[in-house]
Amino acid sequence: MKQQHGFTLIEMMIVVAIIGLIASFAFPAYHEHTMKVRFAELNTLSSPYKTAVALCYSENNDLSVCDAGTHGIPAPAEPTDNLAGMTVIDGVITMTGTEAAGGWTSVMAPALSGSGSTLVWTQTGTCLESGSCK
Repeated sequence: MKQQHGFTLIEMMIVVAIIGLIASFAFPAYHEHTMKVRFAELNTLSSPYKTAVALCYSENNDLSVCDAGTHGIPAPAEPTDNLAGMTVIDGVITMTGTEAAGGWTSVMAPALSGSGSTLVWTQTGTCLESGSCK
């Protein structure tokens, strides 16, 4: 009698089904993780603007004059592959990601601390729901 070598068609179909099942769970998770990583660029981009707004406030004691392009605050960043748009108005930094970066929005709002001497930042926006904010 001949000895069998290799795999049967049924065994191969089972392996393909298992790989397909694993891929059906892994690909959406990978896609969402990729969008969150792209959105992280926006969170990083906010740091120099937060510093500039804090300096503007310390010099003027008024957040209403702390707009992009004035009082030492840089002009809004140009759109990139991940940043769709950005504004800095009255010290509030608003950034919107592109579709590749989830399309989420991050709003960083300054407020005076309890002692009134430093700024405390509060982050809101649609990025909180997705867990992509800092």
